Parts: sequence; structure tokens; C-alpha cells
Amino acid sequence: MEYYESSIQDPTVHNNYIEKIHYFQPIDKVILYEQNMKNMRIYNGATLAWEYDKPCPGVILAIEYIPDKNAICVSLSDRTFLFFDAGTATYK
Repeated sequence: MEYYESSIQDPTVHNNYIEKIHYFQPIDKVILYEQNMKNMRIYNGATLAWEYDKPCPGVILAIEYIPDKNAICVSLSDRTFLFFDAGTATYK
């Protein structure tokens, strides 16, 4: 393992501390969410360039990728689960 200093900078504004960062290899995406926030931020896995902010109706608690369905599952603070199709550009 070697250390390489990165020159990649995130141009988006973060309104709170980053709670979790996930890399999902099957879809080559980096997804993160901030503490007590409602946006899921999606980045390209290869370039780490910001691609999309997906708003959710509640505060995000956890995010997982379900490979069998090619879907992203988001758990919200109001005890609901949202499923987004990872195969579409806007994550419907």
C-alpha cells in the first residue's frame, strides 16, 4: 500500500459534518451524507467528481447498495426506507 497525495477537491458546499462515505464498487459510485441532513451526494467513483444531489424527505441515517436489484436503499429518521434505481441517471 502506498500513499499518494490527492489533488481532487470537492467544489460543493457542505452544510454539516460528513456522517458517512460509502464506495459501491458494482456501480462505481461514492455516496455520502452529512449529519442531520436530507441530501444524498453522489460522486463518480473513478474521478471523484460530483454528479448529483438526491434530496430525501427526512434525515438520512444509513445508505446501502442492493446488488440483486441494482438499487440504493436509504434509511430515514422517520423509520421509512427509500429505494432508488442505481441504473438511471437521476436515481428515480
